[in-house]
Amino acid sequence: MAKVSGKEVAEAILSKLEKEIKEKNLKPGLAIILAGNDPSSRIYVRNKIKAADRVGVKANLYEFKEEELDKCIELLKGLNKDSNVHGVIIQHPVYTSWNYDELLSHLDPQKDVDGFLENSPYSGATAIAVWEMLTAFSFLEGFKTTESFLKEKKIAVLGRGRAAGGPIIKLLEEKGFYPEVIVRDTENPALKIKKADIVIGATGAKNILNKSNIKKGAYVVGVGLGKEIIEGKERIYGDINEEEVSKIAKFYNPNLGGIGPLTIVSLLENVLKSAQKASE
Repeated sequence: MAKVSGKEVAEAILSKLEKEIKEKNLKPGLAIILAGNDPSSRIYVRNKIKAADRVGVKANLYEFKEEELDKCIELLKGLNKDSNVHGVIIQHPVYTSWNYDELLSHLDPQKDVDGFLENSPYSGATAIAVWEMLTAFSFLEGFKTTESFLKEKKIAVLGRGRAAGGPIIKLLEEKGFYPEVIVRDTENPALKIKKADIVIGATGAKNILNKSNIKKGAYVVGVGLGKEIIEGKERIYGDINEEEVSKIAKFYNPNLGGIGPLTIVSLLENVLKSAQKASE
């Protein structure tokens, strides 16, 4: 029954990325667009810039006011043509008066390192992060590859949202694994979750994975997070009821410091891939 820290796994991957960038003498560039007033977005962006600096990715932040939509679209068009920029991310959510999809449609898919566009060559960073967590589980279990660890295991994914569940399902299917997808109107969800050896929660619904629906010895990955106010203080919660799951699961990741740090690393992996392509 072990908790697997996303921070520790991320650390190992960051060191590997840093080495690779130095050895290949690459100068990857990342542009981050911030256009919204969500306070957690600022924290995410700060963490992305910090990790980028650490491995040798040059990250530039561009901030826009609500009335500057046209200016933002102009910038995107410029970044598409800029050969020093290998990846562009538009931090979600944007201002409510802006249309995220419309804004995204101006981005060159080759630079969409978040993997949100249909024709982006990159898997979504959250999906890669989940794969990295599964890889950590597989190493801890003594498997040489993630694929051999997953073989013949039943996988359930809760949620099919655009940023997490959808891309996770897509990545698993690309690798030849077909998970049971559980959404709001699925019949007998608890029964289906309980049959799964590997359960991936991507809903942001508080404690949706708990002792009532996880089988003994399951491997549990929690992706979704949410916020609530308790006695005037803001608290973050996640898909996993950690207290209960820690007693049942073989391995699981914490809600905080779990998939979050790995998502940032996965994003940087995509930037590196893009920079490599450009250098070839």
